[in-house]
Amino acid sequence: MSDERISVVLGLVYNDAKDKVLVARRPNDSHLGGLWEFPGGKVREGETAFQALKRELLEEINMDVRDISPSPLMAFDYDYPDKSLRFSVWRIADWAGELRGREGQETDWANVSSLSEKDFPEANKGIITACKLPGIYLITPDLDSYPPVFIDKLAEYISAGVSLMQFRSKKSELNDHKRTIREAIKRCDSLGAELIINSAPEFAAELGASGVHLNSERLLQLTARPLGYSFLVGASCHNMRELEHAVKIDADFCVLSQVNKSQSHDDDVNTLGWDGFSAMVNKIPIPVYALGGMKLTDLSLARKQGAQGIALIGDVWNRPDSTARIAKTLTHTSH
Repeated sequence: MSDERISVVLGLVYNDAKDKVLVARRPNDSHLGGLWEFPGGKVREGETAFQALKRELLEEINMDVRDISPSPLMAFDYDYPDKSLRFSVWRIADWAGELRGREGQETDWANVSSLSEKDFPEANKGIITACKLPGIYLITPDLDSYPPVFIDKLAEYISAGVSLMQFRSKKSELNDHKRTIREAIKRCDSLGAELIINSAPEFAAELGASGVHLNSERLLQLTARPLGYSFLVGASCHNMRELEHAVKIDADFCVLSQVNKSQSHDDDVNTLGWDGFSAMVNKIPIPVYALGGMKLTDLSLARKQGAQGIALIGDVWNRPDSTARIAKTLTHTSH
């Protein structure tokens, strides 16, 4: 296998309803022939990644990309037995043209929810997950008890557009909150959102949650994925070792902290800053959320640094204007 990585760019193109993405089938006589893929191709010498993507999409599927300020989805390295690749994946929001496979390849608008049913190259697995995950990952506040108003507030945030939440409690035992968690899961299910629990995997499965979020200690103790693929598996990470271990056990996504200082941590906690965050996540083939001092207004910045989105607590819970701010943030941010 060559030590030189081949740079590849891919475009994630949504339909107007944001429930389908454009895919193309690789020619049978090509590498990984017959498999589906997101459209794109190799970067030529002297091209930037986005210049290459615009050229490839025009040549392959007759798409004229008109984005002035494109949004990256993710970047990562991937090794096949016979070649090493460097992927750069971009969201495409503004384009024109009558789309067709100009090289004879089949194209399709595939439902995001059923992308996993198509045969994709192994390297595309994390991209498919990223298509399904939202930009905001809301974490519950750490309370001694959770009154009924907590469930009502949770429902408000879902109505504003939040679709993925983590129930976390460090101050008290999760067993003390089973009734609240079950009510939260029931409310999320009824409103089309997913709630995962920061707990032992078997506890999350027992309560019927959508998945489990592993703290870094639980993560490093595992040697394999702890739950089946009908569950989401997230993991808290603070360094490359933990990120790479999350990939090794086949987690669906990670949260990387501490990006900035937050009220919940002491001032002497080391922070990554956006440069440190970007340097790590842009090597990882699964989606990563930014955590630590995040505000809703940081979503666009986080995405430009290679994040799936932001994970946050304090900028949302118990602020009187949070519902409106969530809706505004999601309205002004592409999928």
